[in-house]
Amino acid sequence: MKELPIGRQVFPEFIQQDLLYVDKTRFVWEMVRQGKYYFLSRPRRFGKTLLLSTLKAFFEGREELFRGLYIHGQVKEWKKYPVVHIDYSRVSYKDGKAVFQQSLLNHLNEIASDHTLELENSILSDAFTELVRKLHEQHGKVIVLVDEYDKAMVDALTDEEQFEENREVLRGLYGAMKGLDEYLRFVMLTGVSRFAKVNIFSGLNNLEDISLDGAFANAVGFTQEELEANFEPYLKQVQKKFGFSWEELLGYYRTQYNGYSWDGETTLYNPFSVLKSLKEKDFGNYWFSSGTPTFLTEMVKKQQYLPEIFEGLKTEDLTGSSLQLKKFPLIPLLFQTGYLTIHRIEREGIRQRFILNYPNEEVRHSFLTFLAAAFVEKDEFEIQPEAIELRDALREERTDAFLTRLQSFLADIPSRLHISRETYYHSLVYIMLRLTGMKPLLEKETDKGRLDAVLELPDKIYILEFKFGAGTRVKNVRTLSRQALAQIEKKQYFQPYLGGGKKIILFGIGFLDKALDGRIKVHPPA
Repeated sequence: MKELPIGRQVFPEFIQQDLLYVDKTRFVWEMVRQGKYYFLSRPRRFGKTLLLSTLKAFFEGREELFRGLYIHGQVKEWKKYPVVHIDYSRVSYKDGKAVFQQSLLNHLNEIASDHTLELENSILSDAFTELVRKLHEQHGKVIVLVDEYDKAMVDALTDEEQFEENREVLRGLYGAMKGLDEYLRFVMLTGVSRFAKVNIFSGLNNLEDISLDGAFANAVGFTQEELEANFEPYLKQVQKKFGFSWEELLGYYRTQYNGYSWDGETTLYNPFSVLKSLKEKDFGNYWFSSGTPTFLTEMVKKQQYLPEIFEGLKTEDLTGSSLQLKKFPLIPLLFQTGYLTIHRIEREGIRQRFILNYPNEEVRHSFLTFLAAAFVEKDEFEIQPEAIELRDALREERTDAFLTRLQSFLADIPSRLHISRETYYHSLVYIMLRLTGMKPLLEKETDKGRLDAVLELPDKIYILEFKFGAGTRVKNVRTLSRQALAQIEKKQYFQPYLGGGKKIILFGIGFLDKALDGRIKVHPPA
């Protein structure tokens, strides 16, 4: 069993230290053979840095590292090129524009020094141009690799002034590439966002975006086949610990970690989650826990999105573009950062529409926990006990306890965050039910109309209807709950579930400001 490469991103180390490496060199070969300028967007910790490190080793002509890998059988002549590898982990970009510019300039000087060169220019764009030209003069065509090209902007999404300053610095650097085509052999930039790309690459119109290209859909990340072929000994250790059958084990891995897709067909595992799970022999929320998406939850609140729309969401735009930070489109950003993914693609003529969803249980559960915590301004660890109490109350048919806990949750929400419409309360109930591990079906269509929610448990089914009193003449929350229950009976929303052998509980819930009331009726009567 080769060592799991957790936290390792440098390709030569994988080979020299005999770490477990999933061969992705077929995609490296396709890139260098077919094109010249590439851009790839993927979420954090998805293998982008390792891909660039592999490209760097290839262009440095290090043939010995590739023996036994796909690409070695394809290359007839190994050539060595000078490589400019811009690494933002070595650059300071959080202390103002002047510091950022100087730090980037220092980084270029370090790269020049590695090639026994000395730069004379002190202006960032001029220094980059000088570096490329001098490398070309001494060694021939130049390779440019930029890892996390947008990191300085993504990390400043909650600070508009810093965001704009950082974007100006990057525009100056990347804009310098447009006049260097004759000196360059290959250019690749990776990052999280695609929306910022169009605003900072002035004139670099020949950059091929392969983020949604099916040919490169699994250039990073693990497919199901790669998981089983490369990690079977480690998977068997997890299987032994939990006592699962092989199919049960793979089913849990698919549910918890698989599901990322950029073409609507190929689904992928996040490498970080898989490696951590295999090492820990457990099923934690490893990827999500490695980076708290505070700015995303803040954007959800500010733009007043309702959380349930993120499941089965339809959109035609996955790029997004805005010159103003406050107007950045949230949905493309959630997709690019990995909290939503392409579930399928619908096509009508030349138009296409993307159906988005959470990629897997790890992301869904973690993100909803953060959203719930953000709405009530609590720590996320305080939310889980409340969700467990809600689940137990429903399982044990303690509807009064369910309403008491739900009302307590609503009461904790600051008034400035309340959205005065019925769907807002649907969303809050949805979040809490989802965090119980249950999957409520919302706005379910029947031949009698559209019911608000269905919640199916192993031995019973809840039919839920909500009535919202704000803006109406109703002054008593009990009137609302009676109306909700009466609607379920009148419309016979329970009919599709008759004959299923499960107990059916009709549950009408009224909302009036932050007051709740509920009425239940079992159908058919005992």
